[in-house]
Amino acid sequence: MTYVSCFDELLDLNALHNWPIKKTLTTEDISSGTLALSVHDVESYIVPRLPADKSEKLSKYGGGVVVDVYDVEKEIRYNMELVRKANGICNLEDWDQVTLTRNIQAGKGIGMSLVNGMLFFRIFPD
Repeated sequence: MTYVSCFDELLDLNALHNWPIKKTLTTEDISSGTLALSVHDVESYIVPRLPADKSEKLSKYGGGVVVDVYDVEKEIRYNMELVRKANGICNLEDWDQVTLTRNIQAGKGIGMSLVNGMLFFRIFPD
């Protein structure tokens, strides 16, 4: 197994405190089919951990890359596109694959972590 950094090697995906990207889902995240992500989180955490060709594509406005997204609790893998819009906003497209199967409501918290090129996520308990 190849690790991107020592942090990734030590990451325990079941521990709440080890999810570097945390977000409270909005009504738009649920209804739009896309998950809006903080530009800061994408630029400081995701882009440096992507392979060079993918990070270069994502660094450009309007650029996007396909990423594997893994639901840790349900053990389901999805293919989604992480896109940086012209206005600088970063979206995870096809998020409705998750919202439709999980029946998630706005206000729920999620955590995300990129390990070995795969974006893992977990829905936090109430």
